[in-house]
Amino acid sequence: MSGKWTLKYGLAAVLVAITIVAAVLLANPLSSVTTNQTPAAASFMVMLTDPPTVPAGTTVLNLTYSNVSLHIVYPDEPADWLLVSVSGTVNLFSLVNMSQTIASTTIPINSTVDKIQFTIADVKAEINGTVYPVTALSDTLVISVANSQVNETLSGVLVDFNPTLLRIQATDSYGAPVDYYVLVPSATAAFVTSLSREQVKVGTIVELRQNLREKIMRVVEDFSNNVTIVSASLSVNGNVTSLDVTLTNEGNVAFKIFGLTLHGEFNATRTWETIKQGHMLREVIVERIHPDTIPFKANGTSLAPVFGVDHEGNRLSWLLLEPGQTATLSFSGVLAFQPGIMKGPALVVTPIVGDNYTVRLMGEGFETCSVTAES
Repeated sequence: MSGKWTLKYGLAAVLVAITIVAAVLLANPLSSVTTNQTPAAASFMVMLTDPPTVPAGTTVLNLTYSNVSLHIVYPDEPADWLLVSVSGTVNLFSLVNMSQTIASTTIPINSTVDKIQFTIADVKAEINGTVYPVTALSDTLVISVANSQVNETLSGVLVDFNPTLLRIQATDSYGAPVDYYVLVPSATAAFVTSLSREQVKVGTIVELRQNLREKIMRVVEDFSNNVTIVSASLSVNGNVTSLDVTLTNEGNVAFKIFGLTLHGEFNATRTWETIKQGHMLREVIVERIHPDTIPFKANGTSLAPVFGVDHEGNRLSWLLLEPGQTATLSFSGVLAFQPGIMKGPALVVTPIVGDNYTVRLMGEGFETCSVTAES
């Protein structure tokens, strides 16, 4: 009898369980579907490519970077900066027509990466067998990224770090040649997809596909088409040089200006002062060796010349030019070059009145114009 009751109650329990499961499925018909779900996170890489412009004899250009960060607009959270990588070193010469992964992370699907930032911690160049320290015109770069919503499991940003390595020639107080080197960046970034799984690994170097080259070129062209040098003036009054460059952003996105360079022939003098028999004697020496390019970094709308070591140490050095904005970059002062720790008077550089000079604007792209020096 007990066996029949056990079987009876057992069958009843099974029927109740089946009824409950059926009710749940009817109430939630999609809860049992597990295929084709959107992944919660995507692999996101930061890649660097670099066709540098360098002096003859340059064989190595090592850049040490740090603090790679992404500015992420999250789908369900406030936008914030995400620190991705601490540091690393790349030989920029190895990245001509190639790209190297310098940082990798995961971020939520449907997030947007609209800016990337990294610090140039150190640069060294090997030229004709000698290793030189290099001063970066801007130590921290913040680069905009357009159309960058992440909706694939493998995507990233390709940074085209297209710097110019400038050789600054001068002499010390004994007349001996002194060379300093300045790295002037022109950096753009493009959002890229259809990446390979191997590119997730930091340090991976792959050949740059033709469609990615074209995408980077379109970003550079956007800068050239939208950021226009409206006017430029260059004047000399004694040893004081004044430079004003007015530019406007005719596009619909903001662009960053890191600085500019002034190319041409310059006068260079060094004034010695001595006291002899109670009288001050001054002797002006015309130096034969002198710079042919003067780099300036942008601190807002102020221009600061960079000769070798940047003693200001201003890491956030740029001008943000908003859509429709017009701004004038200005410098007025003495272009005085004091090489190293050598004692003696500084080398004073002035443009030659009547000569023509080329202004090259450097930022997320580049733009050039010509200006004549006036008195």
